[in-house]
Amino acid sequence: MKDLISTIKNDKPICMVVHNNPDPDALASAGGLKFILRKKGFKNIKIYYDGLVGRAENQEVLKILEVSLFLTANISSPKKYQYILVDCQPFTGNVTLPNGVLPIGVIDHHRKRRKTFQVPYYDIRPDYGACSTIIYEYFSSLDISIPTNIATALCYAISSETQNLGREGSQADRKAYIELLSRLSFSQLSRTQYPKLSKDFVSNLSRALLNAFYYKNLIGVVMEELPYPDFAAQMADFLLRVRNMTWSLCLGTFKDVLFVSIRTSNTQADASKIIKKIMPKHGASGGHDMIAGGQVKIDKSDRSVVRTIKNEVILKMIRTLHANDVPNIVKLISNEAFPLS
Repeated sequence: MKDLISTIKNDKPICMVVHNNPDPDALASAGGLKFILRKKGFKNIKIYYDGLVGRAENQEVLKILEVSLFLTANISSPKKYQYILVDCQPFTGNVTLPNGVLPIGVIDHHRKRRKTFQVPYYDIRPDYGACSTIIYEYFSSLDISIPTNIATALCYAISSETQNLGREGSQADRKAYIELLSRLSFSQLSRTQYPKLSKDFVSNLSRALLNAFYYKNLIGVVMEELPYPDFAAQMADFLLRVRNMTWSLCLGTFKDVLFVSIRTSNTQADASKIIKKIMPKHGASGGHDMIAGGQVKIDKSDRSVVRTIKNEVILKMIRTLHANDVPNIVKLISNEAFPLS
């Protein structure tokens, strides 16, 4: 962290950029890092993103942090800023940067990408389950007291990212989580874990279940239109809880992008490799051993092409898990044949 501080110039404003459609880990990490940098004398700092903060839990994290987010599309004169990426890496397809910009710093817990080596400062820890754990360790190493609201957001983010430390949680994540528990607000944590849900969410959940399918140990859902991009990950997490299922797949479109999320309960798997196999070649993907996601631009006006792409993703997923199978896919609710057409 001290190396990052020495890399930052005092006379240039800071754009802190999180990945598109930011989740609790990205939001909490950025909020915590912004607080640290302010404590170190850097005043002109804004957090930028692209997409939506759609999920109710994510919106609660924003309320806890009491920070404002700004769209990267609204950055004017981008060359006058210095950029720090949080919970993402440059040129990976899931973060939006102005053209011609190279960040001065990258803090992430995903596998290191080649372009990241060009960045002056990077702290990449793929063995960590959450980026928020890295930020917690920055607080500790600099002996900066963590405010209650940031402690709450960081703790929830670690819990959310690792499913209460049961999914890819490292010793560092466990240590951070336990120590943050003594500093947070349990009322804020409860509101974030169990937010009020809109009627639209219930309607979308119903729609997803009606479009859900399964084949052997794979369960999934195909949606024509997602209510927000993170809904794909939300449904992949939800469906994996169905008994006897060890893999889940959710895909759907939002505007002109097809989003794909996969999850597994197999601790020996590598979801990041599987997502690369099933995504179209012109798409982008990334992830960890047990969670992964991808996206690809599409022309929604050509519905037959979009449907073909979705079918190919499903079939590639099945054949990756069950080589040479001719799948008999079944609807989850009715047990009728699930049409790939």
